[in-house]
Amino acid sequence: MTACHSISTPNVVFRSVALFDLSGETPAYHYGTHYSSAMIVASYLVRMEPFTQHFLSLQGGHFDLADRMFHTIKEAYESASKTNMADVKELIPEFFYLPDFLLNANKFELGEFTLDLLICCC
Repeated sequence: MTACHSISTPNVVFRSVALFDLSGETPAYHYGTHYSSAMIVASYLVRMEPFTQHFLSLQGGHFDLADRMFHTIKEAYESASKTNMADVKELIPEFFYLPDFLLNANKFELGEFTLDLLICCC
């Protein structure tokens, strides 16, 4: 997705060329990480049980730093499309049918951003 924006396109092309295997055994690629994992899914669904408990077990029993957690669709989109070439997460199906995953109905203490802003509890 990063190549969708003209600012990022040269970086994606450079990265593909830089990662090219001169031996010819490995074809060139843009990203060296997977787009989906249990942690990515749990991080999107962290505000809903039982996914909160899955997230906590994957995260060592505590919530991640607020700055690294999913908190808005807009910021997740900007990260994946413009600002962070390593952010290659895919959308999970819940984005299309379950808006409740965006609400913190259980009022979990999700931490504060480094700028002292609370993550929305509603």
